[in-house]
Amino acid sequence: MWSLTKHPLTNIKIVAMFLIANSLAGCGFELRGQTDRAATLGRYPIAVVSQAPNSEFSSELRSELQRQGAILSSVTDASLILYVDLEVFEQRSLSLTARARAAELELKASVAVSAKLGGEWFIDNERIIVIEQMLNDPLNVAGKTEELRLMQSELRSALVDALTRRLDYGIAAYHANQT
Repeated sequence: MWSLTKHPLTNIKIVAMFLIANSLAGCGFELRGQTDRAATLGRYPIAVVSQAPNSEFSSELRSELQRQGAILSSVTDASLILYVDLEVFEQRSLSLTARARAAELELKASVAVSAKLGGEWFIDNERIIVIEQMLNDPLNVAGKTEELRLMQSELRSALVDALTRRLDYGIAAYHANQT
């Protein structure tokens, strides 16, 4: 006869799988396509107010919001107003070569955002930050420039994703507090 007490490793595996699944869900992990951001972001007409309205970041943000089901409108018609500051890119050396050249770089992109829904701030001057690391070949200057440009583009996309996730969470939390 099979019993749980006779197979202690099976018990440990079951408990471990349960704990791993709960910890992943608890930290915000989600499978792609499994969330319903369109239901949250599509609730209100959104106006994006940016200090650089024609920048790559602003246009990518607008495109991503529309892709996720948000309705973009003017400030006068919008229920939700998203204020976006200028994106900031920073670079610092993490390690040096024997010739005192940067061997490893840390690239950081950040943007300050605020959001107002129905005249009430639910995100107030919050800075969203994305950090990446890259290896640097000091002898390949032309390649480094192109790689930095590509990394900035990837950081910009990651920053837009982080911002839309934060906005989605903020709207959901706002509604949870209202009920």
